[in-house]
Amino acid sequence: MNIPNKLTMARMLLIPVYVALVFIEVDTFAYFNDFLAVLIFGIAAFTDFLDGKLARKWNMVTDFGKLFDSAADKLLCGSALILLIYVFSVVCPLTFISETPAFLIILTLFVVLIICREMFMTAFRSVAASRNIIIAADMPGKIKAAAQMFGIVVIMLAPDLYAIGESNGIDGLVTAAKITFLAGFALLALGAVMAVISCVLYVIKYPGVMSEKAPEIQVPEEDNFKEN
Repeated sequence: MNIPNKLTMARMLLIPVYVALVFIEVDTFAYFNDFLAVLIFGIAAFTDFLDGKLARKWNMVTDFGKLFDSAADKLLCGSALILLIYVFSVVCPLTFISETPAFLIILTLFVVLIICREMFMTAFRSVAASRNIIIAADMPGKIKAAAQMFGIVVIMLAPDLYAIGESNGIDGLVTAAKITFLAGFALLALGAVMAVISCVLYVIKYPGVMSEKAPEIQVPEEDNFKEN
């Protein structure tokens, strides 16, 4: 197994570590567990950038890498997105979320939209591959991927900031937590919108995938094996 593929596998192994840290709410550690979870998520997200870059630079693009790199991304972000609902509904319902449940409802909608889009695109790409249609990542898909990654990192900083500020009477930290939540919320909103737009554009750009008759091979101008 080459180095890019090892980085991909490392990303998958970091997922249960991230999940465990989010769930560990014990005494003083509860004030820092989400900070550590964000650190682990950041490291895992960086391996996503690094493995693809090294694979292309060293000409180590493999079928294993193409399949597992995409799977690792979906598992990492999917797990993190689902945990957001748990964190902000059970662990740390920020004041304005408790007073206005619409925030939590909309956040859940973002999560559902993004995850459903990923499942649809996995099936779409599988059918495309069976018909020899190569689908390259487009700009809306790349924006979606970046927005959801940064959105998860930013919004997950809010719980510990809020908990520390609330328990110690530091209004500045409480305010910072709310601003951080709103910033992450906005990024996830962008990610959800781009998820829908990119999905629609893929269907329009590659109509042969949805047709009953298998088309001729379609090769995009830029073959990018990264899925977004």
